[in-house]
Amino acid sequence: MQISWRSVGAGSLFGLLTALGPWFQGLSFQAAALFSTGLFLTYASIGLLVAVLPSFSPKYLAGALWGLIYSLPGAVFTAVPYPLTADAPAYYREFAGGGLRASVLTLLFGALAGGVAGLFHRSRA
Repeated sequence: MQISWRSVGAGSLFGLLTALGPWFQGLSFQAAALFSTGLFLTYASIGLLVAVLPSFSPKYLAGALWGLIYSLPGAVFTAVPYPLTADAPAYYREFAGGGLRASVLTLLFGALAGGVAGLFHRSRA
């Protein structure tokens, strides 16, 4: 199996850029580090998935489809509200409340990460 490392790199770069957000939200160092690590690993793994799964034309659409499918379980989990402590930062409340908006954002970001990785997917020869 041949891996398109450009797709992995693109997914990782998308994850790195997205992972910058929690550092500017007033979270504690530990919370920002954990949240950022989770975002980075999620989008880097979407890049890896796009790199190894079959592609079709246009490649960004194939990547977006794989990213969307990968994000489906996360969208289901974010749809269900879960309790937070009263002193939890507002940044966490965005997804803790659950609902359609959190699910759509989860699917959208998964598709965006996959689409970016798909743009850099190299055809297998």
